[in-house]
Amino acid sequence: MVAPIVLAILIAIPNTKATLELDSAWTARPAPTIVLAYQAPSGALLAVTRAQVPNADAWRSKTRDAYVAEVERGAIASVRGATRLSHRVGEANGVPVLDLELRRADGATLVLRYLLFRTYALALAIEVPRGTDAASARAIAASFAPPASS
Repeated sequence: MVAPIVLAILIAIPNTKATLELDSAWTARPAPTIVLAYQAPSGALLAVTRAQVPNADAWRSKTRDAYVAEVERGAIASVRGATRLSHRVGEANGVPVLDLELRRADGATLVLRYLLFRTYALALAIEVPRGTDAASARAIAASFAPPASS
């Protein structure tokens, strides 16, 4: 059997400078309260939300760790029974980033990426069903970033 050809699509996130790369198997879903939402054939769900919040502490080296730890605590608290699998603080093209992976009580994996712009935050969340490899979700999350400056 010949594998189908899957094309990558670059999606501009409305009202931001960030982009996201998905393969063409993902389909758009209605998103009345979020910036965008997609679903993969595997059942994985992806959503991007935007919050108009100042993130000045994420931009200062002296306060970044404490600020990001607070964001992480909020994420974990919002998912009842979740355990942290991994986290990484870094930058994506100069913007502070928190990458977080959680396991829900039902076995689903949540791959999260927060882009902490100066005056707003974007949060990418991908829910990967139990028994499904999260490698694709991690790669998608890694692609979620503002464009490189010229």
